[in-house]
Amino acid sequence: MSAHTPPPACDRYMLAEQLGDMVSTHTPDGTYRYVSPAARELLGWEPDELVGRWCYDLLHPDDVPKLSAKHRSALRGAAVTVVYRLRRKGGGYVWVETTARAVPDDGGRAREIVCSTRAARDQAPHPAGESYAACVARVAQVLRTEAIRPLLQPIVDLEDGRIVAYEALARFPGQPVHTPDRWFADAWQVDLGIPLELLAVRAALATLPRLPRDVALAVNVSPETVSTPDFLAALDGRTDRVVVEITEQRRLDDDGFASRLAPLRALGGRVAIDDFGAGYASLSQVLAIAPDIIKLDRSLTMRLDESPVARALTAAVVSFTDEVGIDVVAEGIEDERQLQTLRSLGIRRAQGYLLGRPMAIDALVAERV
Repeated sequence: MSAHTPPPACDRYMLAEQLGDMVSTHTPDGTYRYVSPAARELLGWEPDELVGRWCYDLLHPDDVPKLSAKHRSALRGAAVTVVYRLRRKGGGYVWVETTARAVPDDGGRAREIVCSTRAARDQAPHPAGESYAACVARVAQVLRTEAIRPLLQPIVDLEDGRIVAYEALARFPGQPVHTPDRWFADAWQVDLGIPLELLAVRAALATLPRLPRDVALAVNVSPETVSTPDFLAALDGRTDRVVVEITEQRRLDDDGFASRLAPLRALGGRVAIDDFGAGYASLSQVLAIAPDIIKLDRSLTMRLDESPVARALTAAVVSFTDEVGIDVVAEGIEDERQLQTLRSLGIRRAQGYLLGRPMAIDALVAERV
């Protein structure tokens, strides 16, 4: 029997022989264990030539850090998708897209990794002003050294001035050359968005034991990250004090996203829609997700005094959320006039420089003493 011949009575391999995608299985370290015949068309290799080889031998050197990060995520149980370059037989590289998931053994450890690989529709984009390889290396360095520093900004109850939560804001080395928004945007462009967001969550959660027990911690994550098994693991059992702010720069296209929030909510976690009034956020998504909190984007709250439309929209949101039991937090509050307008509209919670600037946990604790 040749190395690529499907084992008898194994339906998985029999089906793989008929698919256009290159299906492969790997040992946990990435060595090819099985390769379907589609390898011939995609890479020019016979399946027998790949079985027993380490997949990293075929990677473009610039893509190794990215694949390593994705590989670690897969071993922890996440389903991952990545765009990268594989070497063709005879020379040259082809851009491919691989979806991978680990198959656990009885003890829950990865027994093998199953991959489906096809030609990528488009070459991975390069961040503006920087080479693709340099961006991968920059983000991978942060992941490897865990060089994210969280700052905490208070969310205040406007009725009694009490701090009810802190929002964790990620800060990176080299700022302001690379702002946090750019770090995350670049990470998504090189398929490292989920690992970088998970690192930011873990860094934020490390501050939670030093906060008062009656104060929550809000962390920002995308729908893709929330949907991975690694996300709940990153919360490390402290979900009852966590508010997950779903960032809306990335559209929610999956009608089943609300169901993927169920495990978080079952453990006491709360969900907020961030940046409402900007990006893709809409009332239809509020209805689909049923958040506990809506955070009004600063682009809306900063226009309340000058725009009747902004005031009318905010008043409508407050009326709707009061009726269905959703809290509203206004972001970007920088002067007393904004604050008074918010109070007149019935908004009870807010954050912004007027109410407290982002601070490192050490400084915050020292200020409370």
